[in-house]
Amino acid sequence: MATTNAISFRRLGRSLQPVIRTAADLAAAVELDEVHWVSTAAPIEGLHVDDVLLRWIDTDGNGRIMCWEMRDAVAWLLDVLTDRAGIDQRSTAIRLADINTRTPAGQTIRAAAQKMLRRRGAGDDDFLTLDQIRQIKQQVQASSVSEAGVVLPEAAEQPEIRQFLTDIIIAVDGVPHPSDREGVDQETLGRFMAESTAHLAWLEQGRPPADGKTNDIFPLGDQTAAAYEIVQALRRKLDQYFAQCHAVALDAELAGRMGWTAAELDTLDLDDLAAIDKLLTDAPIARAQATLELAYDSPINPHNEAALEQFRRQVAEPIVGKSATLSAKQWAQIKRFFTAHEAWSAAKATTHIAAIDPQALQTYQDERFARAVGALIADSEQTAFHLDNIRLVEKLLLYQAGMIDLANNFIAFPDLYDPARRAIFEMGSLVIDGSRFDFAVKVDNRAEHARMAAIGNMFLMYVEVTPHDGGAPFELAAPVTAGNKGNLCVGKRGIFQDRDGHEHGARIMHIVENPISLREAMVAPFVRLGRLLTGKIESITTEAEKKLDATATATMSQTSAPAAQGKSPMATGGMLMGAGLAVAALGSALAYMTEKLTKLQWWEICIGIGGAVVAVLLPTIIVAWMKLRKRDLSAILEASGWAINARMRLTRKMGRAFTRHSRPPRQRLTPRQRRRIAKVIAILVVAAILAYVVVYDYHRRQATPTTQPAPTKPATTKPATTKPTTVPTAQLTSPLFRKLVWSPPEDRLHPPGPPQAC
Repeated sequence: MATTNAISFRRLGRSLQPVIRTAADLAAAVELDEVHWVSTAAPIEGLHVDDVLLRWIDTDGNGRIMCWEMRDAVAWLLDVLTDRAGIDQRSTAIRLADINTRTPAGQTIRAAAQKMLRRRGAGDDDFLTLDQIRQIKQQVQASSVSEAGVVLPEAAEQPEIRQFLTDIIIAVDGVPHPSDREGVDQETLGRFMAESTAHLAWLEQGRPPADGKTNDIFPLGDQTAAAYEIVQALRRKLDQYFAQCHAVALDAELAGRMGWTAAELDTLDLDDLAAIDKLLTDAPIARAQATLELAYDSPINPHNEAALEQFRRQVAEPIVGKSATLSAKQWAQIKRFFTAHEAWSAAKATTHIAAIDPQALQTYQDERFARAVGALIADSEQTAFHLDNIRLVEKLLLYQAGMIDLANNFIAFPDLYDPARRAIFEMGSLVIDGSRFDFAVKVDNRAEHARMAAIGNMFLMYVEVTPHDGGAPFELAAPVTAGNKGNLCVGKRGIFQDRDGHEHGARIMHIVENPISLREAMVAPFVRLGRLLTGKIESITTEAEKKLDATATATMSQTSAPAAQGKSPMATGGMLMGAGLAVAALGSALAYMTEKLTKLQWWEICIGIGGAVVAVLLPTIIVAWMKLRKRDLSAILEASGWAINARMRLTRKMGRAFTRHSRPPRQRLTPRQRRRIAKVIAILVVAAILAYVVVYDYHRRQATPTTQPAPTKPATTKPATTKPTTVPTAQLTSPLFRKLVWSPPEDRLHPPGPPQAC
């Protein structure tokens, strides 16, 4: 174990990682150069850590924890605490004396914690726990009066004040309340009072004069509002018409360019009523005239004809008098006529305050309403908890309880190498094909993850998990780190057990194949050879079956078979000669092999076979061993969005920890099973003894020297009659076979001796 400054390192997965066990180690770890950190960035999604803690650390809210955010979080924690023993103990409780009041954050936290202790009836020396803080936070979020004086309607006892608060929220929108509802604060109350006063004044100003009188806002008396609506309905069409008239008056040729183009008319479907209606809606009110006048009896757009007639009777005649035409000057005069009314209409409130009954708004002008709500807000600022301060105390306890564990899954990864613990990014265990795979990480994009994880030389399974509660399916990546592939294949199903022990359905969607173990690599060549031989045999069998089927089909289809032509004796002889040559070659080969093998000792045969096996296995084993040495877990994490500095090599111990194969439990044998096992053992012992006797006798015979006969002179007498060598009749029938294959030695047919007289 090496030591640098005030922190120790230890080797994990063939890399040196800092040891973080105490607050002092934590302070020293964040001072290290980032190159010594195992990770410099990590995604928040998929981490099994308190969500509130992760949101506090992720200050920029981008969904990732960066190295500087981790360093800032540790610095804040160490500054706020005077006693750091709680960090070492991962404690979820704190005392007021442990808080450093020399920092602004410490002062705020101590005041809020003291207030919560008093609410619970505890003293300043008592502990305040995380569960108690969250219970108080939940109560504050559900209360009608909350932090900073945000008051809900339920906080008022009088029904009329409660209705007043409800109307305020409807009219000007409330402010967020911790209960996820809207409430009223002092600013909201002031805005409502100001807007309600302005709206009442606007309504009073827009009241039409009585007895048919007129004013600037209502120049036509009580008919002004209706006339103004008619003007607004035709304003765009009439402005367009008189603008085109001015253009035609300047240049008469421009009249031909106005209206519909030939392309628009070519694409118009005259049988489509909707298309025709849209065309007329967008068309001008009439054809432009250089006289700058619009004749009421001229061809008018059917869409605007009724509105124009209403405009003539209710607007034009009361203002400019009766006329058969409307000139550009008269149109400008009519628009000026409604200028004051238009300004008054534009001053209408844009909020929902117009939805409140004017009589109720007038009632709310009584000071007692605003005074009652103001009192509720003032009381809440003195008695209610400030939710931000409660959250700050919660942040301190979360940091104290979880910062060392988070650092041990960010700055260093000791939990990953400890079989008794789980890293925060591990999702659970996959049980499939009789094995348990304890390392699994979440995957968002399978194709991208597989592309990046390929550099890790890991056998990876991408598994789709279907939650048991009907949630959305998600995918995991699980490496196979020990044993062999077995029956793992795409589509195979199993179960996934999450960290909470819940079981979900799982199915393999994709596999990235790489060596798993040396044992599998040693067997792989023979498996491939077996597959090759099986494939060849199957192909030969298939071809033979096809030929047989073709022959049978041809025979059945022939109605009359032609007379077979006689085969010549030469053809028969050639066939026999070929068969003889084949038998001779096969016999010679077998004889040669037998002769060579009989000349070798048993250990020489074993060495030869072993050498052939080693020649086949050695390259495969070397390549597999090199790949197994390069297996890297960091590639899987990097593909999931992590930024990893160190190479996290997979050791043999880790491989066995991540992948565990099933072992059936030991069972007691029945008497019948014991007798059967005893018989098998007895047979094996007898067979071994017999084999030993045979081998021993063989070697004894080989070791006994052969007695050579003494040389004798050639016999002068007539040799004894010898029995001729028996040769099968079938072979003797072929002279060619006797000549090429079976040629008896001369010394066997004619024993040595003097020539005999004829």
